[in-house]
Amino acid sequence: MKHIMLIKLKPGTDAMAIQERLFKTFRKLDDELDWLNHPVIVRRCEGTDASYDLMASFELEKEEQVAEYQALPQVEKLRGKILEFVEHKATFDHY
Repeated sequence: MKHIMLIKLKPGTDAMAIQERLFKTFRKLDDELDWLNHPVIVRRCEGTDASYDLMASFELEKEEQVAEYQALPQVEKLRGKILEFVEHKATFDHY
């Protein structure tokens, strides 16, 4: 299952800095956890009117692991560091 997050940042936020923070956390989780794999974080193309600034995705082995992922201390810490910069977030899972 692929877990996908679309993130709209507040105006003036450095999208590259948020992208790097997300990737650093997800890469570490990929290294530490057998069930979270292949993290990818991409920015929208400059000069487009895309609704979201970042897309983050990774693969999970089971649907139940979404709740487990959300409760991880590393994810809670990440949320605390970037939440003030997020205007809107949408998530969905693709099987």
